[in-house]
Amino acid sequence: MEVYEEWQDKLDKDEWYFSNSFESITKEMTSEEAFNYIPNVIEILFRLDDDYLVWETLYFLIELYGIADTTQIHPSLESNWSVLTTHIKKFNDSYATPFKELKNHLRIRK
Repeated sequence: MEVYEEWQDKLDKDEWYFSNSFESITKEMTSEEAFNYIPNVIEILFRLDDDYLVWETLYFLIELYGIADTTQIHPSLESNWSVLTTHIKKFNDSYATPFKELKNHLRIRK
């Protein structure tokens, strides 16, 4: 969650703040570590209430799936899917773009 503390100031100083922050988290991750990190990101998504932050975090989740090199739905994501969908629907931009990309990546048709 510290990535999100005072994020606007950090973003003003570095337009690539989120990319750089998320890259520093994933830099040394193995595919198994990336897959096991997915529940952390899901938990964060539930805490966020800003469309921009949800957008960035959804792309981070997609990046984790890329590193994990799988389309297997993590059990934590599967068990929280409907609640997460309801939460993300509140954020029009995030729901329309990165959430749709996540669904496509994971081959979720619902």
